[in-house]
Amino acid sequence: MIFLTGLSWWILFPLTFLIIGGLAIATRVVSTRLLKDDAGQSSAHASPLMPTLGALFAFLSGFVIAAQWTAQTSADSVVSRMSTASARLAWASTAPGASTIKIQSALSSDLTTTTESGWGELQTSNISSFNESQTYQELQQTVREAAYSSTVSIPAATELLEAADEVGAFRHQLADAASTTLPTLLLIVLALSGIALTVNSVILTVDSHRRAAYVVTSVVILVSLNLALLLVLAAPFRGTLQTSPKAVQEVVQRIETGFYSR
Repeated sequence: MIFLTGLSWWILFPLTFLIIGGLAIATRVVSTRLLKDDAGQSSAHASPLMPTLGALFAFLSGFVIAAQWTAQTSADSVVSRMSTASARLAWASTAPGASTIKIQSALSSDLTTTTESGWGELQTSNISSFNESQTYQELQQTVREAAYSSTVSIPAATELLEAADEVGAFRHQLADAASTTLPTLLLIVLALSGIALTVNSVILTVDSHRRAAYVVTSVVILVSLNLALLLVLAAPFRGTLQTSPKAVQEVVQRIETGFYSR
C-alpha cells in the first residue's frame, strides 16, 4: 500500500489503465472462446447487471474519493494551524524576562527537524520516531524553564505555555493524519467492483465488435481514472498531492531574519 500511494500520478494513471485494459482484453479473448454460440444469451444476462454494477462502483468511488480529499485538506489545514501556533510561540518568547533567543532557537531547530527528517518519517508512517523527536522535547523543556522563571510575569508565562501546548497538539494531529490512510480492504472492495463492472461490460458486448470498442473502452477509462485518483489521494504525505511544509518553513525563515523580536 505504501508503495502504491508513493507513486506519482503520471505513473499511477498509465499503470491502472494497463491493468484494467489488460484485464478487459483477457476477458474478451477468454469469453469469445468459451461462449461462442452462447454469446447472445450471455449478453442478455449481463445487460441487467450493468446499471447495478455501475451504480455500486460510482457510489463507492465517489464516497471514498470525497473522504480522502477531506483528509488531504484536513492535513493541509493542520500544517497551517501549526505554523500559526509556532508564530504565536515566537511572539510570546519576546515577553520581558523571557529567554527570547533560547526559545526561538529551540523552536527553529524543532520546526526545521519537523519539515526535514520529520516529514520523511510522516511519509513512511514512522509515527513513533516523529512523536519522540529530541528537538521537540528540548523545545518544551526550554519553554517551561522560561515560563517558570521568576523574571517572567504570570500572563507572559501563561501565553508561553499555551502556545507551546498548541504546537505540540498540532504536531500530534500531523502524526494522526499521516497514520490515517485508506484501508487496504476498502481499496480491494473498490477495485473488485471496478473489475466486475469491466468484466460485465466485456461480456455484454462479446457478440458485437463496434459496440464493444466504445462501451468497454469507456468503462476501462472510467475505472482506471477513479482507482488512480483514489491512490493519489490515499496518503496526505506521499505521492503527487503531498501536504507541503511550506507554511512551517516560513516561520523558520522569519525567526532567522529576526522578524519575531522586541
